[in-house]
Amino acid sequence: MGGNDEIVNKNWLICAALIMAAAGVLFYFDTRISQSARNLIPPAYAGIPQLITHRGLYLFYAVFAGLLTFALVRKNRQLKNLCLAYLKAQLVVSLAVVRVLKIAVGRARPGKSPALDFFSLDFSHNSFPSGHAADAFVSGMFLYYLLKQSGCGGWRFLPLLYALLIAVSRVFVGAHYPSDVAAGMAIGIMGAWWFISRLPPEPRQVPRS
Repeated sequence: MGGNDEIVNKNWLICAALIMAAAGVLFYFDTRISQSARNLIPPAYAGIPQLITHRGLYLFYAVFAGLLTFALVRKNRQLKNLCLAYLKAQLVVSLAVVRVLKIAVGRARPGKSPALDFFSLDFSHNSFPSGHAADAFVSGMFLYYLLKQSGCGGWRFLPLLYALLIAVSRVFVGAHYPSDVAAGMAIGIMGAWWFISRLPPEPRQVPRS
């Protein structure tokens, strides 16, 4: 899996920075957007975003579990390294970094008060950033990378669209504000880029004489 800098280049960091900037703008419109988003879903279809938000990540986990199993059985070192880097990214970014920020900021979830309760361990005040969004975009970025450098590059954006669906579902179910989700997306993209860019390059094949 060579050419990491070309496949997941620094443009993704620019994208993450823009998303984080958008999170700052969205902060001032969060309540209005959240209420409007929830009103868009007819009661008869309310179960769809609930299903996506509670079960959507399992598909990503199943895919990577399958990839790791395949890598171990076929003794594919490059794919194994990718899967292990994914696990590290999830532990460091989606779990540790996001959790520390949630506690430090102490932002109330929609419908809760007070708005901020710094260094709070209360789940209802662990809204910023969205862990689901960070988790989904770490997964989406790793699959983007895998597809981009394989023969299925035309499908590379599909995991990112699916990750966006999971992230946005958090707003529709009232679990997060839009700025929480945007910040989680940016953190997921940056974290995935950091780990992917440090994957060992694919050994170059020496042409036979």
